[in-house]
Formats: sequence, C-alpha cells, structure tokens
Amino acid sequence: MTLRFRPTLLALAVGMAALPAFAAPPPTTLKEAFRDDFLVGVAVNDAIVSGRDARSQQLVIEQFNSITAENELKPENVHPRPGAYDFSKGDAFVAFGQAHGMFLVGHNLLWHIQTPAWMFTDAQGRPNSAEAQLAVLHDHIQHVAGHFAGRVQAWDVANEVIDEDGSYRQSPWLKNVGDGDRLLREAYRYAAQAAPGTELYYNDFNTEKPAKRAGIVRLVKMLQASGARVDGVGMQGHWGLESPSIAEIETSIDTFAALGVKVMITELDIDVLPQPPRTDGMPADQRLELPADPAARRQLDPWPDGLPADMQARLAKRYADLFALFQRKRDVIARVTFWNAHDGDSWKNDYPVRGRHNYPLLFDRERRPKPAFEAVLGVAKDN
Repeated sequence: MTLRFRPTLLALAVGMAALPAFAAPPPTTLKEAFRDDFLVGVAVNDAIVSGRDARSQQLVIEQFNSITAENELKPENVHPRPGAYDFSKGDAFVAFGQAHGMFLVGHNLLWHIQTPAWMFTDAQGRPNSAEAQLAVLHDHIQHVAGHFAGRVQAWDVANEVIDEDGSYRQSPWLKNVGDGDRLLREAYRYAAQAAPGTELYYNDFNTEKPAKRAGIVRLVKMLQASGARVDGVGMQGHWGLESPSIAEIETSIDTFAALGVKVMITELDIDVLPQPPRTDGMPADQRLELPADPAARRQLDPWPDGLPADMQARLAKRYADLFALFQRKRDVIARVTFWNAHDGDSWKNDYPVRGRHNYPLLFDRERRPKPAFEAVLGVAKDN
C-alpha cells in the first residue's frame, strides 16, 4: 500500500515546491502596519491608564506603540498649589506605557491654558515680575521634568505660544516676563537641565498657515542660535475634511524638517461637523452652546444617531490621503499621534460647541474600527 502512494506524494512535493512562498497575513493593527515608517500614538486619560475604561485600554494596547498624557501632566493637575506636586497619575501613565513597551510623551510644561492662576501672581495677587515668573517656571520644570527624567522619552516643552500672525501669544507668561525669546530660551534650557536624555519638542496648531509657520520657524531658529536644545516640532492635526490641503500640510512638513529637527503629527483628528463662524483658533478652554431651537441645533449637530455612509466614505478618503502623505514623508516624520482613541472620547464632541456628536477618529463609540481605519491600513498595504 505504501508503494502505491509514492508517485502521488512525489508529485505533491514537486507541486508545492513550484508554489510561491507563503505570504504573511496583512497587518491588522496600526502599529504593525507602519512599524517601519513611524510610531503611531494616541492621547490617553486616567480612565484608560487605570483600566476603568477596560475596552479602550485594550484598544490602546493592541493598536498603538506611543502614548501622550492628554491632561494628567498639565500644570493644573500636577502642580495645583505652590510647592504641592501630585505625580500619582503621571506615575501610573509611565508604568502603563513601560509595561507595554511604548514611547512616552509628556504634555506639557509651558502653556497658557490649564495652568493655575497662582503661577502668575505674588502673595498680594499682583502680576509676577519677570524674574519671579521665570523662577516659577524653573521650579515647575525642574520638579516635573526632573521627576520623569529617564522615564518619558519626550516632552512637549512649550505648547501653542505662537499666535496666528506669527508673533508670540499674549499670555500671562509673556506679559509677566515681557520678552518672548527670553521666556522660551529659559524654558528649553530648564527642560534640558532637568531631563538631559529626553527629547524636547515644540507643539502647535494651524502650523500649515504661512504666518504661523513662519513664526514657528523663527522660534526654532532663535532657540538653535542661542544654544538651547529643541529636538522636534509637533504639528497638531486638528483638521477638517477638506482643509488644510495636502499640499499645505506637506509644505509645513518640509519646512520644519529643513530646520534639522524631527517632525511629528500630533493631536490628529478630522472634524466632520459644520464649524460655526469665527471659531478657527478659538482658545481650547472656551466653548459655544448648542442653540435651543431644534432646526438651528440640527444644523450644528446633524448626525446624533451616527455618521451616514457618504460621510464615512469622505472621512476614510481624507485619512487615506493624509497617511499616504505621512508615509511618503516617513524619512522626516517620527510619529503620528491621534488625539483620543475613539469617537466617544474625543474632545471634539465639546469643542468648539458643547454637546455635539462628532466622529473624528478611526474607531467608533463601541471601539469598533470604522471604514477610515481600513482605509489607513490600505495605505500601508499598498506601499
């Protein structure tokens, strides 16, 4: 009986040898799909880190290889009172990221929002002098960046200090110090001293707009000329379905890369809802309210029960176009970070109008992948 089967087995072996090598299955996660291109990150909150939001935590572990602390390391949370520091949630953020081998980004050390008012005044409630204001900044950075030195890989040192016209934003920091260049030089010098092995970034929105882009370029060049260390520029990706154009985004990527620093796409989400007039660049701590009139309300919040198929298709195409650009620029883009893990967690549900139903991310409110997710994976498969 054995001899009877030998020709068949021989033919089968010859046939198998003629087949092409077995192809590996296509990647099913973002971090796998772009592992040779750039890190893929996400902003996380304490509910995810602690496991209270277990489904989102699992999604983050499966899909991403970098995390940014969304709010837990901002001054109002980590340094609420003079001399009082609370590192508990920051330490949990670090432990979670380290347990899963992630690249950790601290966010942020110098911002005009989510900073306690006491940081800007003396004991009598008067605005700080320039020297007193810099002393507050030094103390804050020394303690916070120093505490996490060697445990986070990067810091957004300064966040959104450039205004839309390219000048320095008139924040309490700037008003008290009186000299934007001095303020920024000292911030980066303090950070480099406190965390010498940590990458130091500048992070901002509307970076694709010419005047603001020019202001950021001037800032980076000023820091470099002064000897201060700045390792990268984060381009916040709070974009829409049509604007900014791919060409505008590409111009900014190329411009920042030419400075000799890393480029990151940070805070990525695509707003699919109508934008009310005069809200571009509106401060992140301000909100409009939905109108009481049902018709007016529907205009601003048109899809409370889910995003229709035609809009899903537009969102998918927008993400595919963006990731095709990012992959084309992989030699200079170090990381792409989404601002929140799924639609239900997105800050865009409450900005610029509170209480809307937005759909800006790759995963829906049930943490299920959307057509946009498949479109992004498709970019990786095609390249």
